Amino acid sequence: MNKIKNILLTIILILFIKNIDVVISSTYEASILFFTKVFVSIFPFIILIDILLYYDYQDFLNKIFGNILSKIFNIDKNACIIFILSILTGCPSNAIYIKDMLDNKLIDIETSNRILLFSYFQSIPFIIGTIGIKLYNSLKIGLILWIFIFINNLLIGIYQKNIKQTIIQYKKTIKKDKLISIIKKSIIKGITISFDILGNLIIFTIIINLIKKLIPLNPIFLSFISGILEITNGINQVSLLNINIKYKLLLTLFFLSFSGLSIIFQTTSILNNYKINIKRILIIRLVFSIITCILFYIIIL
Repeated sequence: MNKIKNILLTIILILFIKNIDVVISSTYEASILFFTKVFVSIFPFIILIDILLYYDYQDFLNKIFGNILSKIFNIDKNACIIFILSILTGCPSNAIYIKDMLDNKLIDIETSNRILLFSYFQSIPFIIGTIGIKLYNSLKIGLILWIFIFINNLLIGIYQKNIKQTIIQYKKTIKKDKLISIIKKSIIKGITISFDILGNLIIFTIIINLIKKLIPLNPIFLSFISGILEITNGINQVSLLNINIKYKLLLTLFFLSFSGLSIIFQTTSILNNYKINIKRILIIRLVFSIITCILFYIIIL
């Protein structure tokens, strides 16, 4: 086993050295994407959510939405805030919220695995603005895609409804830290999480660009592989394909529903201190992505 592992690692090392230009350009490409698109939208929310949870903001949201969502998903009311905030901010923010609640012992690990599965939302500006308006010149397409992403997550949440829930009896503690101290801790946490995300993004960008260079693939198949690995790159390539728009939209919806290996690994990387069932995430997300695309084809196309 060790011999096979060493052979594989040697092959990877040779590939990286031989294609150092691709590695460097991919790292640059991923870094630009991260600091211009991802970091600027994620980092402020990491700090904000950390502060909100410190001051028990989830209690306020739970009074409004907790009972309804708890009944729909049969899940601890404390976890409902994750679903709501994930709709607004997208991935991998869902993992950030889950980590904060696990750290503060507001939810247990089983609940975190359940809520993680149905909180993979892409940001509203990305789906409606970038995909709908910019790629397909249609606000309507963006709205329809977002609605089906919501349906996808809703179906996954309902599918897990029969799993027995655990209720955490959370005891409030007296919090004496000054605001400046809380902000400082939140900034350090934000930097750590952000660079975990950057690392994953770089690795998947390198893999995609090495595949493009080394393997002569059909443009449709290449777009599919790219979308499975990293959705932004895959969706952009699909929009440029010379195929019927309904097939472009089906592929785009599939990528958005599945979320891509890059985002899934980003979320699990954020939660690496906790036992997250990544195999279950991959299987269920894949199955319900197919179901969502079938519904989209029947209802819309």
